[in-house]
Amino acid sequence: MNNFKAVLFDLDGTLIDSEHFYFSNWAPILSEAYGLQISFEDWISNFAGHTLAHNVAMLNKDFNLKVDEKEMWTATRASYANADMRSIRLMPHAQELLEVVKAKGLTTALVTSSYKTTVDIVLGEHKLLDYFSFFITRESVDQPKPNPEPYLLATKKLALPSEHIMVVEDTSTGCTAAKEAGLFCVGVSKQEVERERLSHADRLASTLKEVESLFF
Repeated sequence: MNNFKAVLFDLDGTLIDSEHFYFSNWAPILSEAYGLQISFEDWISNFAGHTLAHNVAMLNKDFNLKVDEKEMWTATRASYANADMRSIRLMPHAQELLEVVKAKGLTTALVTSSYKTTVDIVLGEHKLLDYFSFFITRESVDQPKPNPEPYLLATKKLALPSEHIMVVEDTSTGCTAAKEAGLFCVGVSKQEVERERLSHADRLASTLKEVESLFF
């Protein structure tokens, strides 16, 4: 593990414990506007790690709904604002891992399908923005994960050979993007359904504490 010179982190579910937040905002909208009841397990299995556009398309195809993407965007953003994204907690050991990576002198960047406003609000609240050299967000690319474009762009910005870059992801979607960009990917999840989908990760961990051990 000593050959890595940079670490690219995913955000949602990897560094921040946001899936409960998103689920608690989407579930009432789906129930009230479309009569669809979903559990948190449904959220993890079908929604987590995907963009709003992907989830809307999935709802229309798999659940035979007629969800308008712009309307869902407006509804979810209003719900997020009322719920206050600053309340989203860090994943356990997230800050400690960032400290270890920094102490090792490695370049750190964020590659996420979330928008820059989300990054600024949540990581800003936890005073973690300065840990990152740059941010690849939804606005940065035409094709989000699982397309490799976000990681290819990050690799270009780093100006490093791919073998010197580690990616930390919590979903199959993100891991697929990283692997298709030719990068080493550590999958981190306690969710059994997601762990099964992360079989293509180079390493699999249950917690960020386990990831920390890779640097020693």
